[in-house]
Amino acid sequence: MKKKLLSLMVVMSLVVSMTLGVTGCGSKSSDSDKKVLKVAFECAYAPYNWTQESPEVGNGKQAVKIKNADGYAYGYEVELAQRIADELGYELEVYKVEWSSILMGLQDGSYDAVMTGVCYSPERDETYDFSTPYYKRQIVGVVRADSEYANYTKLSQFAGKNTKLTTQIATNYVPYKDEVPGGVIATDYETSSECFLAVQNKTADMVILDYTTSISALSTMNNLKMLNLDFTEPEGASNDCCIVFREGDPMRDTVQEALDKLNWNDKAEFDKLMDEMVKLQPSSN
Repeated sequence: MKKKLLSLMVVMSLVVSMTLGVTGCGSKSSDSDKKVLKVAFECAYAPYNWTQESPEVGNGKQAVKIKNADGYAYGYEVELAQRIADELGYELEVYKVEWSSILMGLQDGSYDAVMTGVCYSPERDETYDFSTPYYKRQIVGVVRADSEYANYTKLSQFAGKNTKLTTQIATNYVPYKDEVPGGVIATDYETSSECFLAVQNKTADMVILDYTTSISALSTMNNLKMLNLDFTEPEGASNDCCIVFREGDPMRDTVQEALDKLNWNDKAEFDKLMDEMVKLQPSSN
């Protein structure tokens, strides 16, 4: 009886060992030989990045399945991240994270990098490492098309108007509010779409954002007008969009090498890809 019981225990042990061998190390990617590049995006910041329901994209390429949420991600930054991953021979994993917590997730190791319109600044450089710029933004204002500001061309015209100003919270757009004479600081918002809605709803008179995001909004939202004003880049408020990494992480040099091999340093190439993304973006983003 003892021998039978011992034999049964051995068999059960072998079964458990085989089961752990199959599942104990977690699920594997479809191509288990590839290393993985984990990148976080807002996935709600068209045309830089957005969420869509299916993988099909109008240019014949495929959007990337979001790892931690429903849907697929695409846009300027997702396409560039895919090119970087392809150059490295890595698999790209996309994580959808809100702007307010996206850098915290980077710090705790949830992903390797952040690509969502983050611009270089000396202050951020004290905590994070940056790639070379992958896009250069132009700052503009957006107002209601039926407002008294609709035909303004210079910031000096806002003097004495008590213009209510908004932008995306905790971004490099915030210092530009100080350049509007007599501007009144209104509520800032988590997403750019909320900023444009605030102008539409007259909660704010003008949103200060970048040209590309504004063109995107004007293509889908009514009664808005973009103003090319004489903003000047404040000290410490660079408009160079860079990939962000944890300080000292060797992944920065790995990704930078791929960027260099892609020759991703030409503004004409930046603009060409961005123009394509503006045309491809879904109206819901």
